[in-house]
Amino acid sequence: MYRWKSAILLGLLFVVAAVGGGTAGNGGTAHAATTRVWTGLSSLNWNTAANWDPVGVPVAGDSVVIGAAALDKTLNNNLPADLALASLTINTRLKITGNRLGISSAIQTGSVGITLDLPIVLKGDVEAALGPVGRLVMRPPSSLPGTVALDMAGHTLTVTSGDGLEFNGDLVGSGILAAKAGSVHFVYPVTFGGKITASPGAGLLFSSSFPVQNVCGGAPNAAIVLTGAFFFTNCPTSVGSIAGSGTIELSSANARLFAEIGETFDGPIKGTPPAGFYCCTSGVQTLRGASTLTGNVFVTGGSLYLDGATFPPASQFAARGKGAFPATLGGYGTFGETILTTSVLDLAPVGDKYGLARFPTLQFAPDVEVYYELSGPTPGTGFTQILMTGQLVLDSALLNLNFTGYTPAIGQAITLVKGATALLDTFHNFDDGKDLPEGSTFTTSGMQFKITYTAGAGHDVVITRVAGTPPPPAKFKRFVPMVARD
Repeated sequence: MYRWKSAILLGLLFVVAAVGGGTAGNGGTAHAATTRVWTGLSSLNWNTAANWDPVGVPVAGDSVVIGAAALDKTLNNNLPADLALASLTINTRLKITGNRLGISSAIQTGSVGITLDLPIVLKGDVEAALGPVGRLVMRPPSSLPGTVALDMAGHTLTVTSGDGLEFNGDLVGSGILAAKAGSVHFVYPVTFGGKITASPGAGLLFSSSFPVQNVCGGAPNAAIVLTGAFFFTNCPTSVGSIAGSGTIELSSANARLFAEIGETFDGPIKGTPPAGFYCCTSGVQTLRGASTLTGNVFVTGGSLYLDGATFPPASQFAARGKGAFPATLGGYGTFGETILTTSVLDLAPVGDKYGLARFPTLQFAPDVEVYYELSGPTPGTGFTQILMTGQLVLDSALLNLNFTGYTPAIGQAITLVKGATALLDTFHNFDDGKDLPEGSTFTTSGMQFKITYTAGAGHDVVITRVAGTPPPPAKFKRFVPMVARD
């Protein structure tokens, strides 16, 4: 007799479940995702049900759309902190403040300026599609360095369209920030430890901010990868590393780019004095582009190699760095005016290639090691030759010759330096530390050579293999930094 009552009760339970009688994670059924459109009929608060169509407060998994009803208003997200919306679509100029907001899938905007004046956290991989001239500013409430604008939380944020995304606060966490269109602008330094990429037509901008002076955008823990994109800075900027292709533009006299870890960059570097490129705390930075930078290229640690790269004669190269692994400058290509102290000039092959290392002027200090690797007698193919157009100052630098599978015949002459207009002082022998005056004989790699500084037009440095039994190896030995070259 109670069978009909049981059937009605079961039907009521199904109806309750269908309309969201419970929420996932709270002992009830999962909420069906809803798109809620802002009407603002009651207040500016998000937790007021009457402000939404359909009426109801957004919950996790919902999508939120905000249009003309919120034009030039400041909305207050007073929903529970870290509530994860599936998507946030904004089609009007406004500002949003309040609790930290999670996004799991998409951010969309119209061709307007929008400020998210609250912290955002990614709850999944998110695409940001901005309008054709739309600009999205992520700015935490205090808008000061060190406050979090966006927590990537190990996810990927891809900017697919629009004028640009601007961070007026810290970008934290790990993951990938990918600019496929427009630009990503960093006003303050960020602690993000993942990868920041820019595709063709997109770019990364690092600049100082107003009203906070002397604070410049930077990402010292991030790996920067450009693909036919641009990197722009007008102030001192540190990055973890910079690689790929495109253009680095140091756009003001105050611009400095510090690459902490070396990688390979194929594009040009642009800028005028005293703007400069500084490399590296560790690793090997390789440059391959035709740069127009007339400012400074400074090696403070690690290694910087030119792999056929060119710089104007007016650029200023310097290498200086103490420690177990001294600062190293090397490779082949066209350098600017160069001074080395407490460092190494490494003329080993780069990418298995030798070449000509061209210098307008070149100056060593006594604690500099000049390292040649020779696999044959021909400049550019058997070894990398120093080719000068101006003055060379040797100043007792240590000459270190390493013959790799090549034994010069008796009488074979090898021109290490060619074309100097003036040459001051002489080398010392790396193997025994002794001075190598004009016409002296020395031993290296178990062979004897004679050295002259007056060959060619009068200032070429030439060594010639000579007969004779070399003396026993000297006890003096200096450490040669071994670095991996691309």
